[in-house]
Amino acid sequence: MTTEDGIHEKLTSVERELVDHVEHGEVLDLTANGPKGKLATQPWGEERTIRAWVVRDIVRGRLAPDADPHGLRLRGARIAGRLDLDNITSPVALTLTDCWLEEGCSANASDLPVLAIPECRLEHPSNPPLTANGAVTTTLNLNRTTVQAHSARGGVSLITAQIGEVTCVGATLRNDSGPALRADGLRTSGAVFLCVGFSATGDGILGAVRLPAAHISGPFDCHGATLRNDSGPALMANNLRTDGPVFLNRAFSATGAGGGGTADLAGAHIGGQLACGGATLRNDTGPALMANHLRTDSSLLLRGGFSATGAGKDGAVHLRMVRVGGQLECHGATLHNDTGPALAAGKLQTNGPLFLECGLSASGGGEGPVLDLTDLRVGGAFFFDPTLLQHVDDMHARLKVDGLDYTGLPRGISSDAWLRLLSEATPAYAAQPYRQLAAAHRAAGHDREARRVLIEQRRDQIRRRALTGRAARTWARLTGLLLGYGYQPWRALVGLLATLILAALFTTSLGAHGGLARTQTPSTPTPAACTFVERVGVGLDLGTPLISTGTRTRCDTTNSATGQTLTVLGWGLRLLAWGFATLFIAGFTGAVRKT
Repeated sequence: MTTEDGIHEKLTSVERELVDHVEHGEVLDLTANGPKGKLATQPWGEERTIRAWVVRDIVRGRLAPDADPHGLRLRGARIAGRLDLDNITSPVALTLTDCWLEEGCSANASDLPVLAIPECRLEHPSNPPLTANGAVTTTLNLNRTTVQAHSARGGVSLITAQIGEVTCVGATLRNDSGPALRADGLRTSGAVFLCVGFSATGDGILGAVRLPAAHISGPFDCHGATLRNDSGPALMANNLRTDGPVFLNRAFSATGAGGGGTADLAGAHIGGQLACGGATLRNDTGPALMANHLRTDSSLLLRGGFSATGAGKDGAVHLRMVRVGGQLECHGATLHNDTGPALAAGKLQTNGPLFLECGLSASGGGEGPVLDLTDLRVGGAFFFDPTLLQHVDDMHARLKVDGLDYTGLPRGISSDAWLRLLSEATPAYAAQPYRQLAAAHRAAGHDREARRVLIEQRRDQIRRRALTGRAARTWARLTGLLLGYGYQPWRALVGLLATLILAALFTTSLGAHGGLARTQTPSTPTPAACTFVERVGVGLDLGTPLISTGTRTRCDTTNSATGQTLTVLGWGLRLLAWGFATLFIAGFTGAVRKT
């Protein structure tokens, strides 16, 4: 074998052995018969040390110009020095397994078929242990690898890299001075797996795991991962785009700090569902999940033990202006915020049903409601169980539902219970929730129930002094008593009938004591007492507007004190009858119905 400038003669025996294995397509395993995957307990001697420049020259094709297509495959070695693969374009795949890269690896702007460093340990005192900014490769494999960093630029840096698939199953990334994983603008043609025991601990406002403006063509899977950052977001993925689903579920755990949220998905576009079932998110100084302007092409699932603990006015879970392509589920979720909303979902829109039930526990505090559903649009049914809603400061601030729109009647809650919530659990009067419920009852053919809902709306409006001015409130109370606020005009008819009966009682009683007498005519020059039927007829004439029985041509009031009293009473009864008749017409035509 010949090499340039006699470099081969400068190699150690184990390095020559590596070159030989690369040319024959074999794995060089330096762990001998020792345990695999126990890198931290293995002794590192010269017989297991490969200098970084040797690996670089093999990948470049200088030391193994006829490398087998299997590439460089090495197990159980210590790589001495920083492995510099910057700007290298090579057909040689690189696989380092169970190795110790004592000064890490740099592969910026490289183009390699495979960059696999599974079960390894990468370190560096000041630079990112692994940096592959702008790199191009079909596979980046960091499965069960440990990265220990002390760099503000990240532990693993993949900024603007173009990678087929990123797999970090069971990896442990730690950085005490910046992000653990930094992948701003990453592009993949396949999936990204940060799951099944993956752990990332970072520091600072940039986040522990960063994926802003990244585009993942497959799923983004973080199930079972643990992310932590005590001074910023745990997951920073604002404006992320995926063509597949995102899994932050199945024991996914994230702890963060600050107003940006523990998991920041603001402006992200997810090509499938966002599944957070069983996840635990915590932030003592801001939202647990910040996802304003998020868009999913399928469902958003916050269920199956999902837990979010946050703080502040933005809510524990912040979903304002979100667009959900399917359904939004919060079955069995636990949302908690002592100083603001548990769920802030104003102007959210779903194409499917909304489930806020089945053991949903939500508690809020401060000035915000527990659930803020203002202007939320549900493309299907609304399932709701308010049993476990609590506000630590004000039980009248549990719900904000002005503008909430859904299909059909609320499910899982009776109409009476929903009306009580609108009246007792909302911070202020709003007409729309009542109108929404009334319209749903009317569409279902429940006209009587629809009228009852609208009556309760007016009562709530008056009780909360939503009407301005004493006159308006007095008129509203009067129409409520006499017309059911315009939705029960039959009450005015009852009042009119009561007026007629009262008039008849007055004329029959007072008429028998000299208040009424027959009208004098040539045939009856002497006044005579009216009959009982005539007295009733006079009462009907006094109490019925626009209608006359003609009885008063034969029997009328006298000039006695009793007759004059009956005359005055008649004026009042006619005015009262006119009032009831006018109110009936106004109620029947809806003239007094106000929202």
